[in-house]
Amino acid sequence: MTFKHQPKRAFWASGRPVPYHHPDKRRFPHGIPIKAELDGSAARLRDRPAKAVVGLRQLDFGNTTAPTAMTIMKSLMASSNLGDMEMELNIETRQLAVYFALAAPTVHAGSRQFRFEVDLSQARKVYQTVLDDGSIAWVLHLARPPKYFWRMDDVEATFTPDARTWGPRDVWYRATNVAQDLDTPMRYPVAVHNEIKDPDYAEIGCWTTFRLVVADKFRRRPESRALSQLRKGLEELNVSVEYCDAFSFPRGGETMWDYLDHPPLTDKGHGSALLAMAAPPIIHLPFPVRYQLEVCVSRGMLNENSITADFLHRLAALRPFDATRRLEYLADQNEPLYDPLQLFADSDAESYVPNTKIPHYCTLIRKAIITPTAIRYNSPAVEASNRVVRKYNHLQDRFLRVQFVEEAEQGRIAFNYRNNDEIFRRMLRVLFNGIRIGDRLYEFLGFGNSQLRECGAYFFCPTEHTSCDDIRGWMGNFSHIRVVAKYAARLGQCFSSTREIRGIFTPKTRRIPDVERNGFVFTDGVGIISPFLARLVIQEMALDVLDEPTAFQFRMGGCKGVLAVWPQAKGMEVLVRDSQKKFTAVFNGLEIIKCAKYSTATLNRQTIPILECLGVPKSAFVALLDHQIREYESAMKDNSVAVSLLTKFVDENQSTLILAELLKAGFRSDSVQEPFTVNLMNLWRSWTLKLLKEKARINIDKSAFVLGCVDETHTLRGHSKATEGSSDNDVNKLPQIFLQLTDPARCDQTIIIKGLCAIGRNPSLHPGDIRVVQAVDNPKLRHLKDVVVFPSKGDRPVPSMLAGGDLDGDDYFVIWDPNLIPREWNYSPMEYSAPKPKKISRDVNIDDVRDFFVEYMKSDVLGQIAHAHVAYADSQGPKSQRCVQLAGLHSEAVDFPKTGKPAEIGSKLQPERWPHFMEKRRWYESKRALGVIYDKVKSRTVEFRPDWQHAFDQRITTKFELENGQLEAARRIKAQYDLAVRRILAQLNVATEFELYTSWAMSKPAVESDYKRQEQLGREFDLLKARHRELCYEAAGGSDPDKLDRFVAAMYRVTEQEMHAALREHEERAGDGSGGTAAPMPVDARSMPLISFPWIFHWVLIRIATGSKYKPKESLFAAAERAAQSAAGSLAARSLSALSAEGSAGGGSSEENGAAAGTTSLWAEAAPTPALVPVPAPAPASAAAAAASPAPPASTNMDYGGSRDTDGWLSEQARDISEPVLMGDEEDEGISSDSEAETLVGEEEPVNGSAMDRLAALMDFGEDEV
Repeated sequence: MTFKHQPKRAFWASGRPVPYHHPDKRRFPHGIPIKAELDGSAARLRDRPAKAVVGLRQLDFGNTTAPTAMTIMKSLMASSNLGDMEMELNIETRQLAVYFALAAPTVHAGSRQFRFEVDLSQARKVYQTVLDDGSIAWVLHLARPPKYFWRMDDVEATFTPDARTWGPRDVWYRATNVAQDLDTPMRYPVAVHNEIKDPDYAEIGCWTTFRLVVADKFRRRPESRALSQLRKGLEELNVSVEYCDAFSFPRGGETMWDYLDHPPLTDKGHGSALLAMAAPPIIHLPFPVRYQLEVCVSRGMLNENSITADFLHRLAALRPFDATRRLEYLADQNEPLYDPLQLFADSDAESYVPNTKIPHYCTLIRKAIITPTAIRYNSPAVEASNRVVRKYNHLQDRFLRVQFVEEAEQGRIAFNYRNNDEIFRRMLRVLFNGIRIGDRLYEFLGFGNSQLRECGAYFFCPTEHTSCDDIRGWMGNFSHIRVVAKYAARLGQCFSSTREIRGIFTPKTRRIPDVERNGFVFTDGVGIISPFLARLVIQEMALDVLDEPTAFQFRMGGCKGVLAVWPQAKGMEVLVRDSQKKFTAVFNGLEIIKCAKYSTATLNRQTIPILECLGVPKSAFVALLDHQIREYESAMKDNSVAVSLLTKFVDENQSTLILAELLKAGFRSDSVQEPFTVNLMNLWRSWTLKLLKEKARINIDKSAFVLGCVDETHTLRGHSKATEGSSDNDVNKLPQIFLQLTDPARCDQTIIIKGLCAIGRNPSLHPGDIRVVQAVDNPKLRHLKDVVVFPSKGDRPVPSMLAGGDLDGDDYFVIWDPNLIPREWNYSPMEYSAPKPKKISRDVNIDDVRDFFVEYMKSDVLGQIAHAHVAYADSQGPKSQRCVQLAGLHSEAVDFPKTGKPAEIGSKLQPERWPHFMEKRRWYESKRALGVIYDKVKSRTVEFRPDWQHAFDQRITTKFELENGQLEAARRIKAQYDLAVRRILAQLNVATEFELYTSWAMSKPAVESDYKRQEQLGREFDLLKARHRELCYEAAGGSDPDKLDRFVAAMYRVTEQEMHAALREHEERAGDGSGGTAAPMPVDARSMPLISFPWIFHWVLIRIATGSKYKPKESLFAAAERAAQSAAGSLAARSLSALSAEGSAGGGSSEENGAAAGTTSLWAEAAPTPALVPVPAPAPASAAAAAASPAPPASTNMDYGGSRDTDGWLSEQARDISEPVLMGDEEDEGISSDSEAETLVGEEEPVNGSAMDRLAALMDFGEDEV
């Protein structure tokens, strides 16, 4: 209980229960006995009040139009009829609250109380000034709007049955508007400038400067003490109070919106015509210019009051490209411009080149950020495209990505919280009424699954010929789906960021049956792709990966999931299963989401408690941690230790391998401390220690984190239900997996894992989510690498027991460290059945999807459940009833986007105390493994601060005599690169280019998980690298080393020159101006030039520095070499339409492969086929020859694979897989499957021998393979 005024009697002092007469007599007829216990941590003695309250006479809203000028847009006066107007400083919460009231819409309703809260971390300064009448006024400017609330007068209505606490804050509900009638704004679209017909409406999302006029009585004693306490409290919280008598407060007049053209008036009456005649002349701006102007205004770079008609006329007179790039320059500077006309005199703005050439697999996307009170736009950014945007690329500027976040863009809207109802109503306003930009109205289109989890969606502005319904109609036929959530998910398939494989058109598609048993689908989500087609995918994507992948996550028409490479699939074949087919689509081209690649696994706060409860001793985790800390400390001094760690513990984007190559090339040695490499090393240490502290992310040497696929040979032993709960640790009864990994040290070698393994999927919450399996070698599976192959036999699919996994794109961790193998092998898996989806009795319409989006935002408690599980797993153990219950709720929450049924976590499942490593207010000291890990790491974390003081590598700077033309070309491209990098840093809230280059972000993500953010950063930087590499190849005259090496050296040279100039300028500023000495000024990363530009060609810099000794084919950079040949790959893809018929003909029919009698396997023995390898090697001429090939050396837990040729064993199952079908004609949920129309690959064209030779040469194929 919190008392605003101190009770007259200290009833808590007696220690006896005190009866409290609750107002709800029905539920509590005898009241509630209260025993007060003082919390020592909360009851800290103070020599001053925890709060300081000062009454106000007037509250003004407006904008800062000069450093000491505020344009007042709206004023509110204190009135005894409306209640107190005051400001309150809360020292404990570090917040300044301002209370005010508005008259209610009706006379009898009285008034509505409002409050806004300022997080004082946003405010560094408050101005105090004296007005003409002698009144004291405080001026507060915020970069972002504060949080607004309105007060619920019916206190009893704020009680909830299952709430364990209630406080005064519970009567305050979030507000998204300040108006007499809060329903009025809900009838309008959302825009930067809203013309709402309400006399008290305030544009609280834009007016973020406040004048607080102190009530007269607070200028006299004793009330003046409160003002003094308020000032001292602010200073204690590092908010300075600066006195300024020269502050001016002009009243708002005409704004930029009065001069710009508006959408057509809805009121066609005579009065509107007269108003139009009296209005200022209308200025029209082309949409790209208008959009970018609103970017600047919404982000505070320009002010609506400062923009004059003269400025707009001059902007309109420029070419649209010139006007847009000036405004983009201003937006990217991220500093307010008080005099907009200065933009036309800025030479940097005039020469600004914001966007480079956009690759075919990318698109330029505009983005809107919706907060509870404001809308802010981002400058157009290059992103990976999706199927819909590619189809309607000619309408690119009519797509808008929208994301809903909290006010400061630092997190998602709080879920499952009744006090946020107004925020969710604002979401509905956006989804139903749209977003207005100039004369365009953007309407809701749809969202992908990842966008839904990140509170985002796509909007589209219809044209005369293309509406949102037209686009959704083109996306596919969803009429058979009566579950709203599933309908939305199927729409979302088309919004996945994918790479279309050009030139393939529609592959030769065949249907193969799923392997089903006991009601389980063992092949759920996984199909097959031919080696020929896989090679085309690799060539088209110019992949920067360790080795050529053998599995791909894909989209193709209405199909989704994974395609694994099998040598027996021929030519242009893709074999898909019913479990992969979701709807009928018009477009059926092959699109790739991601490729299988290898990284090492890590422990975390979910897996450690599970392994601990299954018998792994605490000492195993501590020993692993101690060893890792010692190695990291040693690695900062010893390059050999660092290289060993970097190649053992490979991150998801394989950035550690790049850093290892840089160290091996001598970029950090006794004689060379190359600044970029040194900063990457420092970041690597800081990032690793940060994750150890916050996530208990301990690297595991003997582990892998890989994509899952299925054993099509039916030779791996499956799971037996008879073993569940058994204490019999018999290795011969364990399910088997196959795992072959590329050796990071030698890309031409592989490692086959053998022996006991623990396998699981993140997040694992149930003790049965981590299983013990046996890894085996299987010659028939050796063409698959960097994937884990699960059995297709057994009583139940192994992936389904691993936190409800499947094979449509899930990644799995595999651990073969003997110290981390659970002692308890056969814990029963969680028995979870997804809730029956909510079906409706009519066709789903887009309004249902809008409602579902908001319902998901309100009810998504996935993170809350996971958080509670960590606490209870520590205090009670993962096997406890509460943890098992939370694990089931977690699965329900994961399925919410598919079933439409939210998980509900009651107050009884909310922990009252938290383990100390979670850093909550009510905590206890954890004695389990996570607590020990936290204590060992918390004092070792190191803040990452970039270091620019080291000299650039002279092995590169002195290598060539460079021409001025080369340096100027490199300087020009670097300017574009730097701009693109800074824009990504700002939009993704990443501090430095080093974090973007490696994806090792030190800041917390606003909405998504750390893993998803790392994935996103990797994807964004890959796109950026590819774009600027193309420009450099063009400027260098090609990818030939003689030309490219000189140009990359020029890139390095201009980067060095910029850094030297910046350091000289910094040193000059650091002086005291009088010839004396001064303390060194810290270098602000934002003011320093970027240095990562030349490192997009890391392998070239290594080659220049080390000479001809460097062989990129033996390292990761063999992949980067492929990127240099992407133009050739594109040519090969374009030539493919002529070869597609030839390739398909080479595949043969399933009848030719033969079927083994009496077998249920899809595959049987046939002629050997060479596996997909980086450099095709001669295959044995027969199965006997294959058997005679050298066997891999034996090992206790792993094999180093030599030959990767496999036996061929293609057959068919009971169902005829050679029957050609049009993908998507068969449907789940009752679509008829009687269509037998064949998918066309393309018109056959004669191919002459020379074309065949050229394609074979380009694609590194032999003629027989082609």
